[in-house]
Amino acid sequence: MRKPSGKMLALAAAAGVAATLLVPTAAQAAYWGSETNYVAISSGPTGDYSCVSHTGVTACFKPLGDLLYVRDIRADGYAAVVEWTADAPVDSYRDGSCVNNLGSGNWGVCDKDFVEGVTIVINGARYTGGNLVDRGHDLYLTT
Repeated sequence: MRKPSGKMLALAAAAGVAATLLVPTAAQAAYWGSETNYVAISSGPTGDYSCVSHTGVTACFKPLGDLLYVRDIRADGYAAVVEWTADAPVDSYRDGSCVNNLGSGNWGVCDKDFVEGVTIVINGARYTGGNLVDRGHDLYLTT
């Protein structure tokens, strides 16, 4: 039996790497906006806050502390998400998603730091595997 030469082993390894890199993969899913945060467990908002609801989702914004709350209210297997925009001057514009994948009945919170005096737009949405299922109407608020 012949022993493979070092050149043959290197060629085989290179071919294996090339084959792996050339295999097409599914496009990576992404949540809405340029920032994605996953919630910390919460008991829900208290004090002064505003909410909007969509199928299976309650999304809230509490201006004191710039807190985004989201509750999954339907056992449908989808993640409940607050999609948000901080409509600030061009150099401070931000948008993103606060993702609650804790399951039905659970509140979660994302702690943000927005520029004061800007419009915050939130809505509730449902996602599966990072892909949008559906979203509700926007709620416009001011910090």
